[in-house]
Amino acid sequence: MMQAEQNIQAVILAAGKGARMLPLTETRPKPMQEVCGKNLIEWKLEALPGTVTEIILVIGYQGEQIRDFFGDTWKGRPVRYVVQHELNGTAGALWAARDLLRGRFLVLMGDDLYAPEDILRMTGYRFAIGAQEIWNKEAGGEMIANPDGTFAGIHEQKHFIGHGFMNTGLYMLSHELFDYDLVPVGGSSLEFGLPHTFAVLAKKMPVMMVRATKWLQVTTPEDLKRVRDFVRA
Repeated sequence: MMQAEQNIQAVILAAGKGARMLPLTETRPKPMQEVCGKNLIEWKLEALPGTVTEIILVIGYQGEQIRDFFGDTWKGRPVRYVVQHELNGTAGALWAARDLLRGRFLVLMGDDLYAPEDILRMTGYRFAIGAQEIWNKEAGGEMIANPDGTFAGIHEQKHFIGHGFMNTGLYMLSHELFDYDLVPVGGSSLEFGLPHTFAVLAKKMPVMMVRATKWLQVTTPEDLKRVRDFVRA
């Protein structure tokens, strides 16, 4: 591990429509859904380490609600906004923010929750991707590891996994990633995938797979009930 760098940025991708969260997302975007007195973005911001000194929110669907709520600062940290006009995937969302980014930065999904200690461990690496160990589960986005445990790529198709790792959507990245072309998710999708693009960089330099101790993917209204248990644990 490298020494944790000071003054890093955190990018939260919060532009999606949250179609599977309907009807709740008819009037409020998914990252702004509230549980235990705080919305999902607030819970994420609470988990960031002190080394994060600037927050960038990539917004789109009903993004004015996010901008109005957080304003220009959050607990002393400056907040900046980028609008993702075309919802063209996680890599497309990050590329929309590239002009605001410098050096190394964290990337988090706007509708997932992460353990503070896992985020902190990510900052100890030059490049890292969060990985959830799974057993006997049908899932998409199975991660491929090199023999030394570093990240090699991702299988996007949904399939049954006896034992493996699932991408948590948590990244430690550097501006060097923008030297690479966006990589499509594949199939019929017109989106560009961040893990797919990251996999190209991983062929040239090591990307650590950091195992998650705690991670919650919020997809449906029923998942909000699980958020309560997550934040109270």
